[in-house]
Amino acid sequence: MKAAVLTAPGKIEIHEMQVPSIRNSDVLVKLKFCCICTLEQRLYTGEMKISYPIIPGHEASGKIAEVGKDVESDIKPGLPVALDLVFRCGECYFCRTGRSNMCLNRFNKEHKGLGGFSEYIAVDPRQVFPVPENIPLQEAAFCEPVACCIRSLKKVNLAITEDLLVIGAGIMGQIHLQTALCMGARVFVSDPVHDRLKMAEDHGAFLTIDPTKDNLPEVIRDHTEGRGVDACIVTSPAREALKAAAESTSITGRINIYTSYNDRPPLPIDANTLHRNEQLITGSEGRTQRDFLQAARLISFGKIDVKPLISSLTTFDTLEDGIKAALRSDTYRILLDYEAS
Repeated sequence: MKAAVLTAPGKIEIHEMQVPSIRNSDVLVKLKFCCICTLEQRLYTGEMKISYPIIPGHEASGKIAEVGKDVESDIKPGLPVALDLVFRCGECYFCRTGRSNMCLNRFNKEHKGLGGFSEYIAVDPRQVFPVPENIPLQEAAFCEPVACCIRSLKKVNLAITEDLLVIGAGIMGQIHLQTALCMGARVFVSDPVHDRLKMAEDHGAFLTIDPTKDNLPEVIRDHTEGRGVDACIVTSPAREALKAAAESTSITGRINIYTSYNDRPPLPIDANTLHRNEQLITGSEGRTQRDFLQAARLISFGKIDVKPLISSLTTFDTLEDGIKAALRSDTYRILLDYEAS
């Protein structure tokens, strides 16, 4: 089988490898599509360090190729599936308390994680989420990012009819928007890029704001009777986004810092303001198995439309070009197509 191996930052090689053999308790999946996520982009550029060599890729879909004899579920060969490529031990404190996204053993010597940029992968049945035959596997590959957005919105306890501000209308901002609409929220979206705002409008945003042209906190308060939004998700890594989030959120409001920062910026709000206004600032990391199941169901129900988020497809032969294209600000997701030539 083919596999794309990251041997060092900026160096990805296509290797011929043996198809993994599976244990009696595992399943083998023939992968069809895998998105080039921001994580893979950071690994490629060296912005995020990891042990090498490693096979990147974690937003993947495919079909069951083989099932171990001890697998008790009704998973059968040929079944279309989305894959949760994070190992969860099920035994540590965080797994046992429903926070398996923080599993203490999710990265260890045996389970380094990732592995989606290969034609076949052996996984635990708990990592397999069936999708209906009528859902294109290109779309099923988006279950992972949708699951992360579900987790994010749970962290701010978003409730029906609340006002939500999404700062940053890249791919994760667009998915937050669609997911929040499924939860009954009214959603404002802020971004300086016109095309991103247009997509947000097409997907049902109540109002889109260009923060370089309008005062974002003032616009928000004008449309919320002076209160500010009930919750805010920050998907933009710009420091100005943190400040705008703090100034656009109401008393008792909640902010989730969804994006990551390499420069560890300070929070633009003092502890006494948090105390007096009963505001909450939190973060979110990854997703749990329940989040992943809910993502698969939302996509299966047709509630989340990811088709406009597919910028283009790439192949093993053009994967490095695909990664470089994914690094551009004018793309959403580029997918590795395993069967394209």
